[in-house]
Amino acid sequence: MTRASTLLRLALLGTLAPCAAQAQEASVPVLDPAPLSQVDLLSREIGFGIGHTAVTSRQDGFFLGGYAAGGTTAPNHAQDSGYNSRGLVLGWGFENGLSAFAGYAQGVSYLDDDIHEARIRSYFLGTGYSGSSNGVEYGGALFMSRTHNKLSSPAWATGSTDHDGRILGLSLRGETMLREGEVPGTGLDLVVTGDVLRHATGDYELARKGGEIQSRVTYSTAFRAELGAPMRAVGGILRPYAAYTVFGGDQDEMTYVTEAGSRSFDASELLSEDQLSLGLDYGSKDGHGLGGRLEAASNFEGDSALRLHLSFGF
Repeated sequence: MTRASTLLRLALLGTLAPCAAQAQEASVPVLDPAPLSQVDLLSREIGFGIGHTAVTSRQDGFFLGGYAAGGTTAPNHAQDSGYNSRGLVLGWGFENGLSAFAGYAQGVSYLDDDIHEARIRSYFLGTGYSGSSNGVEYGGALFMSRTHNKLSSPAWATGSTDHDGRILGLSLRGETMLREGEVPGTGLDLVVTGDVLRHATGDYELARKGGEIQSRVTYSTAFRAELGAPMRAVGGILRPYAAYTVFGGDQDEMTYVTEAGSRSFDASELLSEDQLSLGLDYGSKDGHGLGGRLEAASNFEGDSALRLHLSFGF
């Protein structure tokens, strides 16, 4: 074979290879990313819900906290959906500021097409720390869990899946009084919180669909500034507040693998948004007994959320 014919053959192979790859990808079915992305949103909701509950419910001795939340989301280029989650935390706070806790949370999401339902549930273990310095009260919680994720839909849509994942999360909180009122514990205060969450899932099959989604990792973040006006009322401290939260995230693309080949596509953007919130806190003067928080939130596209936190310190 001459040098010219060899070069011609290599050039021909180089031209045909991309065409073959495109033909192979074209033979792989196109999936709707919205249903498969719901677990990213639900993992954030249960992770941040458990983290916030563990930090705000912490007391010396035995403490108990719970939360329930729900909302809607309308991402660009994807289906709208409604979601809700709830969880419970049991813990013990030591006098040196350390604490240990366990929790359980679950969530569900329904897409607007009425044929997709996504669910998540998880048991959590974590540790926390709280203290105060120079007029600033601070606290944090580090937690981990194993998630159980489920998607239900007809085979002609996305199919169904039942797979596991792992969560590692960190929630931080700092609080200071900006202006003291005439009565101790009242006035004008500032609360700042920060959260980061990692959720990793392994390869999982789409039942009745004949393919699998490869492993991926999602990161969720949140930064929040909250301005409140605590006052004495009803035998405790009543605190109306306003807050601004910046949510962010990094969602790996999805790769769908079948016998015919593979296809990669972006996840639906469900994690990045800014929220404005109005809420009301209530707690006893000494921090023990029943406490609670009710909050309504909305982003600039009109998607709303409602959150309820309850705690009990012994």
